[in-house]
Amino acid sequence: MTAADSVKYRRPSLLSSLVLALYTYLPLPLYACLWLVCLASVRGRSGLEWRLAVRSLPPRGRRAVWFHAASVGEISTIAPVVTQFRKAVPGLPVVVTTMTPGGARRAAEKLKGVEIALAPFDFLPAVRRFVSAIEPACLVIGETELWPNMIREAKRQGASVILVNGRISQKSYPRYRLVRFFMKSILELFDLLLMRTEADAQRIIDLGASPDRVEVAGNTKYDILPSPISEDRRRDLRRDLGINERTKVVTLGSAREGESEIVIQALGERTDGDDPLLIVAPRHLNLVPQVEQAAKALGRTALVLQGLSLPAGERPAQVLILAQMGRLLETYAISDVAIVGGTLRPFGGHNPLEPASQGAVTVVGPFTQNIKDDMDYLTSRSGALVVNESTLGAAITEILTDDEKRRNMGLAAVRAVEAKKGIAARCVDAMLRRNLLPRV
Repeated sequence: MTAADSVKYRRPSLLSSLVLALYTYLPLPLYACLWLVCLASVRGRSGLEWRLAVRSLPPRGRRAVWFHAASVGEISTIAPVVTQFRKAVPGLPVVVTTMTPGGARRAAEKLKGVEIALAPFDFLPAVRRFVSAIEPACLVIGETELWPNMIREAKRQGASVILVNGRISQKSYPRYRLVRFFMKSILELFDLLLMRTEADAQRIIDLGASPDRVEVAGNTKYDILPSPISEDRRRDLRRDLGINERTKVVTLGSAREGESEIVIQALGERTDGDDPLLIVAPRHLNLVPQVEQAAKALGRTALVLQGLSLPAGERPAQVLILAQMGRLLETYAISDVAIVGGTLRPFGGHNPLEPASQGAVTVVGPFTQNIKDDMDYLTSRSGALVVNESTLGAAITEILTDDEKRRNMGLAAVRAVEAKKGIAARCVDAMLRRNLLPRV
């Protein structure tokens, strides 16, 4: 008897069964049309052959462990679980699927020695063909990728189904409540739901998950955060940018529209006479010209960088604008203060854990609805500061002029992040404890 067989399920309600039937069978004419389009194309159309399972993974003769996550961000956070699983249960085939080509590329970067594929669209024939090929012993789903046919077909193959990094946000919860009768029939198929927080756990139980299959494990995004870079590396990065040891650095990371102006003006209001260097890393590269124009309009010299070094013959400017993606973590690492973009204007906020992991004093504005849990945690550990537009300049001045406070806040931020690591191991331990993972 498999682990999946040990879980008993109630018969779905008539309404739920009707909705599931409509979901499953109404799209079949569309599936047939797309199948014909794909077959008529010599090379397939943008991965359509994968998404319809016209092309599928070959049978391997052994049951695989299947991990699925939506796209780039979700792949990054499920990758530590895959790695931890392979350490705990080595020797089993592992398949990782995602819904986007970008997610597949990220999986290839993060994970070696696993099969990577685009997941099929949730058409029953496509999912059934795909699942039959890989014969999953268990299906581990990241966050809230609740595709009914994928989950049902995995169960039909005798797989256990597990959710990690489970999240039901306060914003999405009312919408899920409207279809609770249907959600319940899907959630009852899960053998284990590992949720990020107590609030997430309570919401998913309210939606119909069995309480004895729900655990709070935390968020594996902490596991992907690196430790602070070495002092030698930090010194080298600052030298490449022409920054001496006395100069204080303020970084505005993932800056959104209108935010660089706020920070430049706030720095201009400082009265201590010690002018810090400002580095702006726009969230989108099309904002680079706007940031440059804003800096010059506010009387600051500006220089656009294509990497973390000054171009030959250039001298440092008051505002450095980073026009290269993928270097933000290193920029935070050389910063004394890191202002998190998306929080000074109503965008909801971007990741505050990256600057915290590098020991920069992390400052956010009032718009933090997307990062509320992270900010509640960091501020409770004295690792971050919440300000508004009118108090930003004074807050920066205090941090930059009080060496002890700046050092203590940076250390508190690093310790807060380090204390949350190990979530992936906790997830795998929970799966093993419940006998949901296959043994070699």
